[in-house]
Amino acid sequence: MNRLTFYSLYADATYDITNIIKGFVLGMRYDSATIMYGLSIPILLFFLGVLIPSENYLSFSRRFSRIWTTIIICFFFMIFFIDVFFYEFYQDHLNIVFFDVFEDDTVAVLKTVWKNYPVLTGFIGFTIIGFTAYYFSGKVFRSKRNVFFSTITNGFILVASLILFAIMARASFSLFPINMMDAAYTNDQFLNKLAPNPVFTFEKAIEARSDQVSALPFWRLNKYKDDIQTAFSKSGKYFIGLDDSNYDHQSDTLTEHFFRKTKANKRLSVNPPHLVIILMEGFGSWILDYESEEFQISCGVSDWIEKSIYFDHFVQSGYSSIQNLAATILSLPSIPERIPFTQRKYGIIPFESAFAEKYRQQGYETTFVYGGKLSWQRIGDFIPHQGFDNVYGEGDFNMNTPKTDWGVYDEYLFDFVYEKLVNADSPQFIMLFTTTNHPPFDLPTEFIHPPLMMDPSLKGMILENWGENLAQKRFHAYQYASCQLNGFLKDIYDNSQIKNVVTAVTADHNLQGIRHYAETDVLSQFRIPFFILGPETIIKNPRIISSFGSHVDIAPTLMELTTVNTAYLSFGKNLLSDGQKAWVVNQNGFLFSNEFVLHYDYPNGPLHGLYQWKSPNKWELERIDNLDETEKLLDAMTAYYSVASYYLEEEWDKKSPTIANKKGNK
Repeated sequence: MNRLTFYSLYADATYDITNIIKGFVLGMRYDSATIMYGLSIPILLFFLGVLIPSENYLSFSRRFSRIWTTIIICFFFMIFFIDVFFYEFYQDHLNIVFFDVFEDDTVAVLKTVWKNYPVLTGFIGFTIIGFTAYYFSGKVFRSKRNVFFSTITNGFILVASLILFAIMARASFSLFPINMMDAAYTNDQFLNKLAPNPVFTFEKAIEARSDQVSALPFWRLNKYKDDIQTAFSKSGKYFIGLDDSNYDHQSDTLTEHFFRKTKANKRLSVNPPHLVIILMEGFGSWILDYESEEFQISCGVSDWIEKSIYFDHFVQSGYSSIQNLAATILSLPSIPERIPFTQRKYGIIPFESAFAEKYRQQGYETTFVYGGKLSWQRIGDFIPHQGFDNVYGEGDFNMNTPKTDWGVYDEYLFDFVYEKLVNADSPQFIMLFTTTNHPPFDLPTEFIHPPLMMDPSLKGMILENWGENLAQKRFHAYQYASCQLNGFLKDIYDNSQIKNVVTAVTADHNLQGIRHYAETDVLSQFRIPFFILGPETIIKNPRIISSFGSHVDIAPTLMELTTVNTAYLSFGKNLLSDGQKAWVVNQNGFLFSNEFVLHYDYPNGPLHGLYQWKSPNKWELERIDNLDETEKLLDAMTAYYSVASYYLEEEWDKKSPTIANKKGNK
């Protein structure tokens, strides 16, 4: 039932019936192992009954097994129910990302779930399922019946059932029991998600989460653990475009590979610009393609994009808001299957690559403004260490400021930053992170939105279980955020008091949910806007740049554009460099290059796909088989993640003793 529901909701193409049947048959193997998870306790109790031939014990076993089975059935159905909505957002079954709920603003998450999803209906359904399961399990675990077999028959039944249960639990006759690697029975990503049921994937997520507690750093678990210097040079070559011909490959430091220095510029030295970096919540790119007079989704932001330097192949670095915020601040890629920086030991140390500190050293006042609570993902502990003089969150606004469950409305954040710029007596570095364009998509009652009528082609993309009304609510929230951004940009660039401001606008991640992303259109799943506005003396001509970039590249691009003779450490590239062809990675296991895209599933092993662009404009993909190219790309991606992991450990080793000494002195 679960697999049929999943297929009917999310199948994005017409598949060969043979492959569908294979997926369902393979799914029976995963279900077999899952059933054994659920029945393991009752089975153990009844086998122990062979050694404890007591009617009291057997009576207890029957009662306990009836209750246990009822709970397990309800739990399975609950996992099925949650997985449907989880897949909407993340295009995957329940996985380790699920645990971010407990590191997020959990209260706000629960309120959002209550408002946006059929929680009450689900609860009523689980109650009915529970009573039904309890009734029928009573028919199974009923009083002992006097059935007599011979001793030989009894022994045969005992041994045969043990063998049967063992086979069901392994669901495999090979050396290893069934695992996620067995899911890749085709070359299609969606079909490969058909067989594993969400209970199985959730159990694997629990294992992965448990392993993280004591896991070795990424770089120590992969091929570069004994040759990190090679990882340095490969990362610099492929992901930054550095010439490593003069590097000392025997050195184990990052300095000569990743430190750079901005050029001299007399005009910037005399008149340094304000720099405002805006991360818009859930501000994906693909929806902008549907802009029209009847569907004014950008509320004027598209006009600003036309006046800017716009990067139209810019993708999110991580899979969540906190990962991408940290990647922006530290210019460091998000490592697959790792808890965010802020939730780990690294969240209490300053990083050399934190570029706000470089602006502070240049005489800038540095400010971070977030619409939500600073307790979210522990950013209140993390951000102040990264070069920010001022850190503001929801609690720093008047308690009567209108807000959602996630933070104050965007308009109040933009007003706050505008006033700070108007009253500034020194150059300002301001990073602003909005929250309103977030489920449950609540908006101010006084907001009057421009026309927002979806055309049939857009309606046809909406997932069935979202429905047109909820999708419209989602788009209204996007439009509201756009309107506030548009108003802020007008205020800045129409004000004669503020003549020298560079504004960089991007998103934390794409629109999550709403639609399914075809395998050939994976770029749309991760593509977000990134555009830079400023005076003509700095920006020069508006233009579109189609080099691949991510959050990691924001810091070096802005440093090269707005600072003078400044040495900085970064694991990203300057997107304004002519002829830049360096690659980018995404925490979901994607590598984007100008010729190919690789998808590799690090936690589950060699589940990967290699694709090439159908045309030079790099919008649509087609799957290919090229083992040599696959190995080259995978090797480079592993090197890059290894360098990021190595850097985290190196910074911790350097900075943590200093922090310990400070605490001791206090």
